[in-house]
Amino acid sequence: MGIDEIITLEDGKEYILLTQSIQDGEKYFLAVEAVNEVPTENYELFKEVIENGELSVEEVVDEALRLRLIDDLEAQYDAMDLQD
Repeated sequence: MGIDEIITLEDGKEYILLTQSIQDGEKYFLAVEAVNEVPTENYELFKEVIENGELSVEEVVDEALRLRLIDDLEAQYDAMDLQD
């Protein structure tokens, strides 16, 4: 699973993976919901799950973890902005 990949959840919603963060050895993604591959204004944080060799995601619901991820993703964005 990687950046710019489109994933489909069990409920049929599609998300484009925008960026990732590694926290405590786990991979997390910031994703934007897409309709017909067109991004919407709905964003979500997902954790990559590997179970029996199958990749899937689960929504990040822990508020403290969400805040840590947002801080890390903002720092990544700021670092990219400085490089331009």
